[in-house]
Amino acid sequence: MDIKNYSYTGLNGSLANRLSAQRAQMSDLTQQEVSQLKAPTYKGIENRSLTLAFQAKIAQNESYQSTITTINTRLSVLGNSLDAMSTVSQDLSGVLGTNGYQLTSSGQTSEQIVAKNALETYISTLNTDVDGQFVFAGKASDVSPVVDLTTMLEGNGVQAGYKTVAAQRLQADLGSDGLGRLDLTSSGSDVTLAEDGSHVFGMKLTGVTSTLSNVTTTGPSGTPASLSIDVTGQPTAGEAMDIELTLPDGTTTKVTLTAGTEADTANGTFAIGATTDETAANIQAALQAQLETTAKTDLTAASAEAAANNFFDTAGGAAPMRVDGPPYDTATELVAGTEADTVMWYRGTNDAETPRADAHAEVEDGLTVNYGVRANEGAFTSQIKQLAVLSTIDVSGGTDTDQALFASVVERTKGPLEATTGSDSLQSVAAEIAGAQSTAKSANTRMTVANNTYQAAVDGALGIDETEVAVKMTTLQTQIEASYKASAILYKLTLTNYL
Repeated sequence: MDIKNYSYTGLNGSLANRLSAQRAQMSDLTQQEVSQLKAPTYKGIENRSLTLAFQAKIAQNESYQSTITTINTRLSVLGNSLDAMSTVSQDLSGVLGTNGYQLTSSGQTSEQIVAKNALETYISTLNTDVDGQFVFAGKASDVSPVVDLTTMLEGNGVQAGYKTVAAQRLQADLGSDGLGRLDLTSSGSDVTLAEDGSHVFGMKLTGVTSTLSNVTTTGPSGTPASLSIDVTGQPTAGEAMDIELTLPDGTTTKVTLTAGTEADTANGTFAIGATTDETAANIQAALQAQLETTAKTDLTAASAEAAANNFFDTAGGAAPMRVDGPPYDTATELVAGTEADTVMWYRGTNDAETPRADAHAEVEDGLTVNYGVRANEGAFTSQIKQLAVLSTIDVSGGTDTDQALFASVVERTKGPLEATTGSDSLQSVAAEIAGAQSTAKSANTRMTVANNTYQAAVDGALGIDETEVAVKMTTLQTQIEASYKASAILYKLTLTNYL
């Protein structure tokens, strides 16, 4: 009896233990098939430290990629905006000077109307926002960076806009007698042309060349500069003198005086007189007429450009500048405009830091892209200034002088509008933004490749081979069935059957 019980119990217990182990193994395989994981915890995973590190790297890269997706939208908007502004400038520069001087019913040329529309387009584009964040405002992205067109040009009644600043600057450049702040006098056979003081306004004497015989020129020299013309005898008809003048915007022009048998002061021809005093007086009259014409044309155009520089060049924290006055026609200084009296056309971040650093993002370990932009950068103001000058200059009179003034303005604005290279061009900013976008995209590509590699390793460590698990389950099912049969046979075993 004891032998029977021992033998039966021993065999049955061994089968029971085997069944229990097989059931546990089947449960584990079933769990693997359902979860697609080799183990429910990392404890059961080989190389779990490396697997955890790979998973952490995948999560970090996905965070970077999310950042890249976010800033890529902004970078794309910036790129499209820059392209749009460049197209506007190129289109306008392409038609400038092609239609001559033709006034419309508005009292402006068609180019001036296009320029005003272009300026409005610039303002709208520079006020572009992405999800409420103004992309051309630097760090101050919650503020629309540029005032509206009317406020910019006309002011608001309390604060002066560009047109007021330009009008005051023109008074200061022309002077009270319209000779561009030059004093013209004569005494006997001597004519003197002199700057009226040491200041930035008006025309400056730069040089003189002469083929006039019996006429001696001295200067320009001194501070302020002066030029002396001494008629010692009579020149010969056809001989000439050129006086070079520097204008407020840094450009130069010249007035030409030509000796002739009859006077034609409008064209700079002076009559050779009977005496040297008479010839000197004729030179003075011709010179005055030429200076007045130059002041109404080239000087007026240059003054508008200078005023645009004063008003719009605020990058790096600079204040808009305007003529100290009234009176303005005798002014000798520029003073900083304040918010109390002058429109601050740009309202975004304005300090000495580089604009690109205003917005930045880390797109990969140790890799940061900068993509901040400010609407008062030189690339934009170089265009805005030309559009403001072109759209506001008054050439409504329809005279030859108005036509010459318009031509002078076109000559000054066309070049900057079509400029495509240099540090202050739209293309240079576009290249920087494109570079930031390319850097971010390259980082995104690298992380996608890396994450695929990391994920493959993680999947290999954590994931199951479904075919292998299925084979194991089938084999185990067969083994369990066999164990059940063996257990059933033993369960029915009696001493009679045993013997």
